[in-house]
Amino acid sequence: MLKKLAALILAVGLCLPYSCDVRPITGVWTTIPSILFVGVPVLAVVAYVLHNLIPPLAAFHERHGQRLYAILRLVYLGLAIVYLAYAVTKNTDWPGLLPVAAALVVTGVILVWQQGRGTKATRVPLVLLLCGGVPAIAYAVELHTDLKIGAWVVLAGWVLGVFAELQVLRVQPTIAHGG
Repeated sequence: MLKKLAALILAVGLCLPYSCDVRPITGVWTTIPSILFVGVPVLAVVAYVLHNLIPPLAAFHERHGQRLYAILRLVYLGLAIVYLAYAVTKNTDWPGLLPVAAALVVTGVILVWQQGRGTKATRVPLVLLLCGGVPAIAYAVELHTDLKIGAWVVLAGWVLGVFAELQVLRVQPTIAHGG
């Protein structure tokens, strides 16, 4: 129930104004960098929402969990590298070094913690959230004074979703490798 609530909150947050009256669900499709670095995380969050609200999609994720988990980890690591590279080069359109570092520490700690807990298929929803968490946290730290209601709703949904997924993984048996 908690996961469905988090999914609904995230869905509503993506449709509300985030910053500068831009809605993430519609406003990130303007330039190639924004599509790659913000659009892909938005798609990951949409996939998380659909995973929790449409049972056949969750069953698909369960069947193909190992491959999806590997792909999503690559997406997360790619986002982390790109955000860090843009922050180090001081690109003015993207969050600075400290906000990106905060986002990578928070999401990276969660990524490392979940290793070996449950099967890879049970970890897919959490990795979807982590992909969406990199820009959400980085922009929240960078633009904390200019955030609109959508940003706060997305962050609340993200925190609730991560909490719910961590509760699921916490009770899973530890798997040394594979899974």
